[in-house]
Parts: sequence; structure tokens; C-alpha cells
Amino acid sequence: MSRRVAREELFKLVFEGEIKEESTKEIFDSYLTRDEALKNENEIAFIKKYMEGITENNSEILKTISDNITGWSFERIGNVEKALLKCSVYEILFEDTPREIVINEVVELAKVYGDEKTSEFINGVLAKIVNR
Repeated sequence: MSRRVAREELFKLVFEGEIKEESTKEIFDSYLTRDEALKNENEIAFIKKYMEGITENNSEILKTISDNITGWSFERIGNVEKALLKCSVYEILFEDTPREIVINEVVELAKVYGDEKTSEFINGVLAKIVNR
């Protein structure tokens, strides 16, 4: 199983949720019917677990992000940044994945999906969270 691929798909689904303002359950159920959906059961289980975890812990995730964004409110940042932060903060707070791996992979996703400042912004916010 490629966690990197699963994390990227997770990011895309959380991003879609930010854009459409739909529940994670609706987004995930829709995803499973798409031709481009991952077929590996472990990857699907990973995505489902993380989407459910993000939903269940949304208040704590948003508070953690908001407490560590200097000069911005969560509502003012872009949808790419919101989705990347939600995914990575969930994993840092609630999963046993080494923080370095989480930060490295989300920064790489930020370089692909964000603008030139996104990766620096994400890295800065996550550094504050892990060093508190």
C-alpha cells in the first residue's frame, strides 16, 4: 500500500468537501463510484478512517489550526491550505505516524497543488503545532 498515494487522494477529497461544502460521508461515497477511485482495499480503508477521524475531531483540528496561524483566520486561507492543514493536523494529533513523515508529505503535496508560498505557509503552521 502506498500511504503517499492514499494521502494525496485524502487531500483531494477533503479539498472537494471544502469546495462543495458537503459532508465527508457524501464525498467519500461519491468517490467510491468514480472510475479514478483507488481500488486497493488498504488505501480505501486508510482514506475512510482518516475522513471519519477528520469529521469526528473537526472542532479540535480547527482550533489547533486557528491557534497556530499568525495574522490569519482559518476562513481567510485558501481551500488548498485548509484541506492540507486539516489532513496533516488530524494525522499529527490522532495517529501514530511520525510527525516528520506527515510534514514532509504534506509539504510535497503543497508544492504540487498550492502556489509558491503554500508549502512555506503549511510548514510554518505545522512547525508551530509540533513544537508547542
